[in-house]
Amino acid sequence: MPRTSEAQPDSLDIRLVELGNNSDKRAPSLGWRRVRGESRISLPMLARLKALVQDFRPDTIVVEGVALFKLLAPLRPMARQLILDMHNVESDLADQLPRKKSWRPFSSGVRSLEKKAASIVDRIWVCSRPDEERLEAVAHPRIPVHVVPNGIPRPDAMPKSLPPQPAVSGGFPLILYVGHLGYEPNIDAAERLAHAILPRIRERLPTAKLVLAGRSPKPSARVLAGLDGVSLIEDPGDVRPLLSAAHLTIVPLAMGGGTRIKILEAMAWGIPVIATPLAVEGLGLIEGEEVLLSESDEDLARLAIELCQDRARIVSLRARAYDGAWSRFGPEAIRDAVRHGLGLDGAVR
Repeated sequence: MPRTSEAQPDSLDIRLVELGNNSDKRAPSLGWRRVRGESRISLPMLARLKALVQDFRPDTIVVEGVALFKLLAPLRPMARQLILDMHNVESDLADQLPRKKSWRPFSSGVRSLEKKAASIVDRIWVCSRPDEERLEAVAHPRIPVHVVPNGIPRPDAMPKSLPPQPAVSGGFPLILYVGHLGYEPNIDAAERLAHAILPRIRERLPTAKLVLAGRSPKPSARVLAGLDGVSLIEDPGDVRPLLSAAHLTIVPLAMGGGTRIKILEAMAWGIPVIATPLAVEGLGLIEGEEVLLSESDEDLARLAIELCQDRARIVSLRARAYDGAWSRFGPEAIRDAVRHGLGLDGAVR
């Protein structure tokens, strides 16, 4: 159900179709039992999808995420190959997060869905090598698992060469954190930044500022804007002005998975990244050259202070981050990964 404000892509090859509507909430659903996080699929919605597929006759259907598990069996006979695209191995994520928290996106029962899904589909896509290894315990050995990493978002709107370092007149360093601020792991990271990391940085660099930017911030995120040096930008329509002004980003994720988009966006803009190992998991970044890593708030603050006091290292880290992002996560790299994930390696381009 696309948002009504979402524009149709400017391409003859892509079209958005709204399969659901408000009346479907009262219609019978496809299967009554669901694990937490599994989407409810109404029978009218399924009928519309089947009609679309029968008209379009696709070679391949890609289903986004195990939350849409109930679509797999009905779609199986309708295309030559069926692919499940997993941006997380949700069972692993469910094991990471506190079991009693209501905001957990999936319950532990999702592992059985992943096993059943692997017995239905032809291929599975994951975002990283660690997720590929995690799926070895779930997927049948005959099911190919392909790494199709997340790409740099909206690359056409990104700078085509390394931008100059932002001015320092508005405060230095300007630290940017972008993420969904209604998601508890991001809120936890924002609280670590605002309460523990930024004050340590300001002891040595008193003009340091922190900008939190994200959609749907909860009250616990909004209250952080009342702290010294912290500002909040709710639901930013365009993050490019924020990226162009930032001197560095610090991502102290302690739990949760995700798509690492905030890391890729920063690197593609030449912004140095300081993070926990979990925050950059699966990206294959070179520690000390493309990213600076630590688990503790004290060390994350220390790394930021030392970096800001070493101009040569900032220059080097910006250049290596920029080059690494575009070479491994730019459009050409993602195109090749998708071709491999579709089984088209030997096909004529």
